[in-house]
This record gives sequence, C-alpha cells and structure tokens, in this order.
Amino acid sequence: LYLIWLAIKIGRSGPPNLDISMARPNSFFGGAGIQWINPKGWAMGLGAAASFAALADGPLQLALLLGAVFGLAAALSLSLWCVAGTLLARLLKTERQWRALNIVLGLLLAASILQIWRPV
Repeated sequence: LYLIWLAIKIGRSGPPNLDISMARPNSFFGGAGIQWINPKGWAMGLGAAASFAALADGPLQLALLLGAVFGLAAALSLSLWCVAGTLLARLLKTERQWRALNIVLGLLLAASILQIWRPV
C-alpha cells in the first residue's frame, strides 16, 4: 500500500521546487548513527554476511570485503542517479514535461509492485 501511495504522489507531482531553502544536512556521524536503526540495512547486511561468510577467513576480513563491495556499489549507483538528475534538470524545461516524467516514473513504480506479488 505504501508503494501504491508513493507512486500516486510521484505521478501527481509537478516540477521540482528549487526556490525552497534547504535544511541543514546531517553530519557524517549523524548519518552513520541513523544507520543503526535502518531495518533494510540490517536485513541486507546480515543476509550478505550469511551468504558470503565463506569468502573470508574471519569477521574483520568479511566486514572489509562487504564494506568495499557495498561502498563501490553505492558510489556507482549514487553517481548514476546524480548524472541522470542533472541531465533531466537540463532537458526538462516546462511543467508539462516534468508532469509527464513524473507520471511515467509513478507508473513504473506501480508496475514494480507486480514483481513483488508474482508467483515464484
């Protein structure tokens, strides 16, 4: 239900409002500290540690291996999103173009829900 709600919110949104004042971002330690209460992070980390424990000789080596792999994956993913966002901001000029993009993105999110519920 949350993903459906989010898809509707995305599909109904307009162009980004760049005139708003930005809130002060968390510090590095504040951002790292909030990860301790991130359930998706725990599930991913524990699942990866259990799946790939045989690749390391001990917990420190496993932590370094997973940290490096997850760090590289995050850096690549974040870079892709930043480049795509910059390109979209340069390409899309009118409110109508932004609305069309948001409708497409909302529909794609709604369609991704089908992958969750499909039979295995």
